[in-house]
Amino acid sequence: MAKDVEFQDIEYTVSVRKSLISESRKQTILKGVSGVFRHGQLSAIMGPSGAGKSSLLNAISGYRKTGVQGTIHINRKASCYITQEDHHQPLITVEEMMHMACQLKIKGKANYAETITDVLSNLNLNHRRNVTADRLSGGERKRLSIALEMVANPSIFFLDEPTSGLDEVTAAVCVRLFRDLAKQGRPVVCTIHQPSASIFALFDHIYVIARGQCVFQGNPKAVVPFLSHMQIECPRHYNPADFIIEICDSETHEVIAAMSEAMYNGKAICAKLQLPQGATAGNSTSTAASRPTEEDDQPSSLEPVSDFVIKPLVTSMVLEQARPRVSTLVQKMKQITRFFHSPHAVSGFVQFWVLFRLMWTKIVRNRTVLWIQFLHHVICAMFVGLIFFNSANDGARMFDHLKFCLGICFFFCYTQVMVPILSYPREVKLVKKECFNRWYGLFPYYLALTLSRLPVQVFLNVIFSLIVYWLAGLPAELFRYALFTLVGLIVSLCAEGFGLMIGATFNVMNGSAIGPLTIAPFLGLAIYGFDFAPQIPVIMQWLMRVSFIRGGIVSVVLVVFGYDRQRLDCNEMYCHFDDPKVLLHYVRIDNTNLLFELSILISMTLFYRLLCYLSLRRRFYK
Repeated sequence: MAKDVEFQDIEYTVSVRKSLISESRKQTILKGVSGVFRHGQLSAIMGPSGAGKSSLLNAISGYRKTGVQGTIHINRKASCYITQEDHHQPLITVEEMMHMACQLKIKGKANYAETITDVLSNLNLNHRRNVTADRLSGGERKRLSIALEMVANPSIFFLDEPTSGLDEVTAAVCVRLFRDLAKQGRPVVCTIHQPSASIFALFDHIYVIARGQCVFQGNPKAVVPFLSHMQIECPRHYNPADFIIEICDSETHEVIAAMSEAMYNGKAICAKLQLPQGATAGNSTSTAASRPTEEDDQPSSLEPVSDFVIKPLVTSMVLEQARPRVSTLVQKMKQITRFFHSPHAVSGFVQFWVLFRLMWTKIVRNRTVLWIQFLHHVICAMFVGLIFFNSANDGARMFDHLKFCLGICFFFCYTQVMVPILSYPREVKLVKKECFNRWYGLFPYYLALTLSRLPVQVFLNVIFSLIVYWLAGLPAELFRYALFTLVGLIVSLCAEGFGLMIGATFNVMNGSAIGPLTIAPFLGLAIYGFDFAPQIPVIMQWLMRVSFIRGGIVSVVLVVFGYDRQRLDCNEMYCHFDDPKVLLHYVRIDNTNLLFELSILISMTLFYRLLCYLSLRRRFYK
């Protein structure tokens, strides 16, 4: 049976820094609010902009943990959180997404087809099951978000601004859908800014917050009587939702504090609209009583709207203060059991396999991007190959050979770095929501992400390397070409890991600026000292190791001129660098070997991808 969502003395603080040189200060968003959202009721958290609606929803749902203090009673494993923006997998149909959700959220073998049909029919989406998410309307995307969670039949729904961006009719349809979900015996809690009168009447319970304090909690019909009790008269034919929001946004701190005090900052509930005999709406008295029963919670059409009693919330939530704290030993045992009991319905391998197939399907269906990438690699390979056409065996063009190696590494670097910086931040939001709702773990997702991109990268790198290798006139040796392609692939993977690290840490705007700024020093270290290699200080030699581009260039030079390559042709009187060994000695890489350089590149690749994983983990579980 679904349980109530109870919370007490919730405080939420954030660190605010006005500038880079100023000290950060603590700002309190929620100021010790309390309340309860009961099963079988559709509850709305209301308030003006900046009041703390989303902060409260994030705090009680567990979506935000850092800076949150207080007591919350909720079964998180049975809850789901639907964000304001409906992020869905692109190029995947509704039915395919539903099938994926069933595979990840339903334990054991089940009749997925029957479950999918039932859920889609109840949400009026069955006729759109073969349509991709990007072709759905705003209301249909919202219903799809609910359908994807409904396959596991969660006991609690949290929705952040579910009617944002929808027209009045569509918003009313969605709210009626939320009410039907609540009537099935679960708490449905959503934030809403300023609902119309018709939508406001659909809610069973509202929780109004202003400046981080609870100023009203109870039945929507009790709003006007409560304001009247506070000596604030609502004009006739005025939407009570609009009026109380205006009051919260325009009144002074003293008025807000008085309203919050009357509500005990959320510990009181406008639960039943009654007055003692002989009392009127203007002189009604507050009566202390125990927590009302479930029958009392249901609004009655026979009760006068002008009658109300404010009842303090005396529940197990309040009595929790009198209970002794759980012993340290029990807490440690709970932490230990987390390692043996997965919060997910299926194993990590199943999660990986489902996600890998999903990602590979997206890659294959996105033919426009595949063609763009293919043409990009072919055209760039043609340009580079024609610039250095048949020059690889000319002993008089030593610096051209170095430029050729530089161009190869620069291509792989910029091609692979910028794509994830610009595209991955959008996917992070979707992954965060699905990980929070226990679809899958972060590690199976990250493993599937890494391996699903590998086949396309290998194919494109082989095409690029083959064209460049042949046009440049490098020796027709399969072993040397295989090493040439391998070096290019490792540099690509390292650059992609670097781009994913930035894309997972910053948004698109910041990442597009930080990416080139970070790559610039690597480029400088990559080209430093090739014309005066013997005079490079020891400190600079170690510093150049930081640049993976430098490691890629050294590896390419070793592949092109190492491994007992024959003397180059010389059409002039004297060619000092017609012997490849002389060139390797001049740039001071004759004492190193390719295996050592590749090991450093692979280590950097793993390091960047580890930082990407840790960055995602910090963002998802903070």
